[in-house]
Amino acid sequence: MITLSEDDLKLLREIAKSGGRKYTGGAIDRTRYARLETAGLLKGQLTNLSDVVYELLPAANEHICN
Repeated sequence: MITLSEDDLKLLREIAKSGGRKYTGGAIDRTRYARLETAGLLKGQLTNLSDVVYELLPAANEHICN
């Protein structure tokens, strides 16, 4: 099981509350999203050069419910 920080859990819950998807636009720091993507909890899809839509993966559910 992956050890997540409180910030990681907060982000996962926010994404879940918004329908399981999060749009990020522009030149922002996506480090926290990348960490969750590496952990297999999010999947990012580029919409253009500077925008990404992140979607919760099923593995994230066990962390959200705790």
